[in-house]
Amino acid sequence: MKIRTWLIISYLIVLLLPLAAAYGFFILVQEWNQSKELTDTFELYERIESMEEELQSPTLYQSSPGSEVEEQLSADVKATDINITLYRNDGLLIYQSDEENQTLMQVDRPKLFKNLYQYDLSYDSLTVKKPVYQDDQILGIYEVSVDRSEWVDGVQNRRNIMIIVSFSLFLMVYVVVIVMLNRKLNRPLNKLMRGMSIFSSTQKPIYFQDKKKDEIGQLMEHFEQMQEEIKAAQLQTKQEQEEKQLMMASFSHDIKTPLTSLQAYAEALQDEHSLTDKERKEYLQIMKNKSTHIKGMIEDLTLYAKLQSAQYDIELANVDGEEFFEMLFEGYDELARKHHVHLLKTNQVYGTCYMNDQQMVRYLDNLISNALRFTPQGKTIGLAAVNPLQPLPDWVFAEAKEDIDQFREDNGILLVQNDGPAIQDKESIFMPFFQGQDARTPDKTKNTGLGLNIAKRIAEKHQGEMKLWSLEHRGIVIVMTFRVEKGNECDEK
Repeated sequence: MKIRTWLIISYLIVLLLPLAAAYGFFILVQEWNQSKELTDTFELYERIESMEEELQSPTLYQSSPGSEVEEQLSADVKATDINITLYRNDGLLIYQSDEENQTLMQVDRPKLFKNLYQYDLSYDSLTVKKPVYQDDQILGIYEVSVDRSEWVDGVQNRRNIMIIVSFSLFLMVYVVVIVMLNRKLNRPLNKLMRGMSIFSSTQKPIYFQDKKKDEIGQLMEHFEQMQEEIKAAQLQTKQEQEEKQLMMASFSHDIKTPLTSLQAYAEALQDEHSLTDKERKEYLQIMKNKSTHIKGMIEDLTLYAKLQSAQYDIELANVDGEEFFEMLFEGYDELARKHHVHLLKTNQVYGTCYMNDQQMVRYLDNLISNALRFTPQGKTIGLAAVNPLQPLPDWVFAEAKEDIDQFREDNGILLVQNDGPAIQDKESIFMPFFQGQDARTPDKTKNTGLGLNIAKRIAEKHQGEMKLWSLEHRGIVIVMTFRVEKGNECDEK
């Protein structure tokens, strides 16, 4: 049960308990009154009738007030549970049994003669007032009030029972509330606080057993999730730190070789007498190539650092898909001819895309560079941009088509495929400064190991995904997804 529900129920019980006790007391008194009212009426009526003959004696109203009247009354009339009041016809009170010192008091006659012969059954007594006649004249009036002590005792007993029952219920509710508070709040909160203290001091995740399905249980689950998120963030931070250290070490190692070469050729050029003009030109060309390589490495490292930052966003513009990819695919035919490989191009994107032209040029340059480096002469590189509902080109490896269709779902794709050796370590290929096997990297001086990692981050900045398929004895397929909004061009096509 939820703590909120349990507290509401407890509050209602505590709120309704006094009302229930009052209602119970009312029911008990009403039941007691109904069972005793008729009996008391007859019994008291008979007692009053047994006294009326004595109270109707004219001598009582002709005597002097006080002790003379009391001496004429019998013991039954002077019983402690009976109250007798006598009046003369002129309204003078001549006797009152519950007063020790009798005093004369005049009562208003209209008030005195009001409600004669009327039996009045009240909470604690039965009262009747009747006149006394002599020679058809009112000689006086007597008022008899008989105490209902048994009925009153019954009411008091029931009141005491209800007080005891109410107190017992209150005590029981109090004990239950204390026990439930300790069970539902105190113990779970203490357990949660201990877990927080342990986690803050040891950084070891704490997991709570037997969690309740209430607010405290949900709080424990959130705390466990928070621990996992903190550990994941710490692990990610550690990995990023290790990547940075690896990056600096790898960059320092990779840049050391071309810098050493530059230094050696620069020293050789200083000795002009030992070099021919041909050697001098050759050395200058090598120095230019090395400088270009170092510049590329620095640019790769700068772009990698930018793309690694979560605060760095690239601006995406609305572009016509067909025109954009036609522009993007230009310029690679000549490179393919120089490397003696065949280049197949397919553009089937119709509609509006969200692209950053500079970053996409960098993305495709990186992938084509890798493909050209590892594609044997005479083999094929495929380059395709395909709309979500368009079939894949026929030249795509048949073994990968089904997986690619599942991967792209309702997105457009940019696909780069090359014949050549497969990648054995597919998990590490996207890591920064990963150089691959020697068989795949015959010329390490031309590769920083950041190309695929940069390409993957560019794909993510375009709100897409990038995935690689490595097929033994066939080659490599790399696919990037991107959003395409259909337009009039798509319908026309």
